[in-house]
Amino acid sequence: MKSKKEEAVLLGYKVLYNRAGKLITERTSTDIKKLKPYFTNEDYATLLTVIREGTVKLDDIHNHIEANLNARIMKD
Repeated sequence: MKSKKEEAVLLGYKVLYNRAGKLITERTSTDIKKLKPYFTNEDYATLLTVIREGTVKLDDIHNHIEANLNARIMKD
């Protein structure tokens, strides 16, 4: 018997390095519109805010890492 998951990833960020030597960043965010009926209005609004603000900050991190890697390549 398979149990239901108790949690889900709503926002995530990964830094991956593959065998070819390529660095990859990956940001994921979940569209929670279909989940609205399962939350109180306050909880839903809180999650929307967290996802929105977290996405902005993770994009800043991505841009910062990319700029530093590009600067390093230009110096080499």
